[in-house]
Amino acid sequence: MKRILFDHQIFRKQNFGGISKYFTELMKGVGKESEYKVLPKKFFSKNVHLSESQLTRFSKLNKLKKFPGKGRLERAIEKEEELRTIDILKNGRFDIFQPTYYNPYFLKHLPADKPFVLTVYDMIHENYFDKVMETLSAESEWKASLIPRADHIIAISHHTKKEILYHFPAVDEAKISVVHLAATGYTTEAIKMQGLPQQYILFVGVRKYYKNFQWLAETLNEYLKKSNITLLCAGSGDFDAYERNVLGRIDALSHVKYIPVKGDNEMAALYQNALCFIFPSLEEGFGIPVLEGFINKCPVILSNASCFPEVGGDAALYFEPGNRDDLVEKVSQIVNNKALREELIEKGTERLKIFNWKSTVEQHLKVYERF
Repeated sequence: MKRILFDHQIFRKQNFGGISKYFTELMKGVGKESEYKVLPKKFFSKNVHLSESQLTRFSKLNKLKKFPGKGRLERAIEKEEELRTIDILKNGRFDIFQPTYYNPYFLKHLPADKPFVLTVYDMIHENYFDKVMETLSAESEWKASLIPRADHIIAISHHTKKEILYHFPAVDEAKISVVHLAATGYTTEAIKMQGLPQQYILFVGVRKYYKNFQWLAETLNEYLKKSNITLLCAGSGDFDAYERNVLGRIDALSHVKYIPVKGDNEMAALYQNALCFIFPSLEEGFGIPVLEGFINKCPVILSNASCFPEVGGDAALYFEPGNRDDLVEKVSQIVNNKALREELIEKGTERLKIFNWKSTVEQHLKVYERF
């Protein structure tokens, strides 16, 4: 029986999010295989995905309201979790190690005869943030120390694999396997949400830098005004002072709005009631919101860049990055053509069949079988 050791990193970093969801599904799937054993069995974490999958320890503590010393107690348990992983590493009581993020703390504890498998999600820091800051971020430094030393690398898209080889040309291509992610199906019944615009286009997630949100708002501004359509933003925080200033300068605050979302059911409702979902980002590792749009029968418009054609296939409309007229034309096509919307929805439903967690787990097992 092969023992696969996972660590605490991403579950300390994320209470909710794509990477922690991926590792939760991976641990659940591998744990069901009779030839494999997942270590540890449970984590202490506030992570929603772990909690929903009964993979958390001290779950009653998470449910308790604040009390004096609760924060110190939680930090002490988290530290104990880290020390537990280090103890397993030092004693070699495992067969394969898969860190859940990039902190290389484990290198000095990992026995020389024990392999580690590293998942690389994207090279966004290397392509964008490091150039802006003119210095390597901690994440980039961590990856630079791990990628050459990993016994095998899992890239979540062919685009990510290509980027890894560009930034690390000395890495053997045969050492990289592409394993696509998936998305969990939301409820098929959209719950009613108060205050939704009558007609809106949906934007989901963080809006900074390479996400290209400011360009999107500026490009669609006049079209939204003339068509009485709202650009609705969800899945991140409210507009900050800079964003409000930008939107105010182009007189867009009346039709570019933010809406808070509580849970998956509300997010599902936003997708299901939207005219379409637009993902204008210039760089992604995979783009799970694309699949979320497909699940919720929402027509999808993507920038023709990065991993998007790989994920969206023929189930989305694409615009050329930087081409404002092209984007407005694609939006207009979806808004005014019911038959096109229905065609994209049907293709999206079909496209989902190739992205599922069962396949993700099976492809990981093929990697583990190498060792």
